[in-house]
Amino acid sequence: MHAASSARTAGDDVSTSEVSSTSVAETAPATAETDPSPATGTPDAGSAATAASDADGSDEATRRDSARQGAVDAAAIKKARSRAHTADFVRVALFAFVVVAHSVNAINGGPDEVRAANLIGTLCHLTRYGFVAVTLYVLVLSTQGRDMSPVQFWRRRFGLVIWPYLAWTVIYTITDHVIIRDNPFPPMNELFPQLAHDLLVGEGKYQLYFLLISMQIYLFFPLISWIFERGRNHPWTLLSIGAVIQVAMFVVYQYLPRPSGQFWDVTYQHLWKTLPMYALFIAMGVLAAQHQQAVDKWLRDHMAAVFLVAVGAAAFTSAAYLLATSPGNVPWKANTAWNPASLPWYVAGFVLLWLIGLLWDDRRASGRPAAANVVTKATLRAFGVFAVHPLILDVLGRVGFLSGLFEWFPNSATLRSVILVVVVLTLSLLLVELLLRLPFSKYLTARPRIPLRLGRRTKDDGRKTDDQKTPTEAPVAATRN
Repeated sequence: MHAASSARTAGDDVSTSEVSSTSVAETAPATAETDPSPATGTPDAGSAATAASDADGSDEATRRDSARQGAVDAAAIKKARSRAHTADFVRVALFAFVVVAHSVNAINGGPDEVRAANLIGTLCHLTRYGFVAVTLYVLVLSTQGRDMSPVQFWRRRFGLVIWPYLAWTVIYTITDHVIIRDNPFPPMNELFPQLAHDLLVGEGKYQLYFLLISMQIYLFFPLISWIFERGRNHPWTLLSIGAVIQVAMFVVYQYLPRPSGQFWDVTYQHLWKTLPMYALFIAMGVLAAQHQQAVDKWLRDHMAAVFLVAVGAAAFTSAAYLLATSPGNVPWKANTAWNPASLPWYVAGFVLLWLIGLLWDDRRASGRPAAANVVTKATLRAFGVFAVHPLILDVLGRVGFLSGLFEWFPNSATLRSVILVVVVLTLSLLLVELLLRLPFSKYLTARPRIPLRLGRRTKDDGRKTDDQKTPTEAPVAATRN
């Protein structure tokens, strides 16, 4: 079964991944120099000397104050960078789960494998919700203490997602007909209307819908920020409201009968791509950034409880899935991304992943080996992998690699899946390395071009550029399982 075969099926579901990478929040204010107040009247020689002495003392005090303020600002920047490192780790992990979900789905469509494959897909649905939370977390960090109008914010953010969204929608419109077998180009009078439709609703490829969600987050972030600033002292109320909205959306999609008629068909086909479906995770991301120290402390103090709750939630969601399915028979509602039985896992699994990222960052900050450089490099390439990995799967299907895995390993779906995941990740990274060297890299990878300087490390390769020193959000990636 080919991964792209269901690219335009609205009933199927997607796991996410914003793209995207996090950077560092620099909110250090400039230190103002203060001048001594001018003396009134006409001073005599003695008072002039005293004034000069006072001025020297005042200048020295100003320098000491500036030094102290600089140290405080540097500490604030360091703390913000630490928080961004945690988000980077989580984002990279979520991207990896996206590739796992798509690869497993691409090669395990037979009756003997479909039940187990869709269980993996069900658990990996947490990626879409996790990316929403990480995106909001980073946006809040990047705007704290900064005076930025909504228009300035939109101008800064939308370019990060619109151009890659347009580029990859057009690319997949072409490659789907060039690479996928038995999928010839339609007449031009059908192709262009279909392209316009795909651009409007995010169906150019099965993962691109999440860029529409990213754009909605950017569009409404000034309003979201305003609401949460007003309710900063009532975090549990805001979290509860988000939970009620999200559970209501889940119940409407999963259980309630759908009205008939074209209007309702179109509404249900696309309403899950709107922000109310992610309300709880919007609240989680914003509140975690607003109350970062308290949240991080609580997680460190309750590590065992977080782990046990996550394991219990995974067991609950898995049991609900297994009870709703049977070998070779997986009803579509059993593994939707809006199944209320999966919500405990989405929340607990994401919190556990954040705790792991937090502990990793603690280890990195203490100077112990923590693969920090690997995470940094992976962060810079994550959106590119999100964008290209369906293309890699399509190519592998066309050249016979997927069918070859069944011939080489006929009795092990696990081995076939592991090999495919490794191959897809490797080839995706190689392609992204090439794209990062192209002059138009930012339109494909949401990253500046890495110059071709052999034998010399460039500032773009593994180190943040000046433009990346405030948390920038490459588009969040999403996936269809």
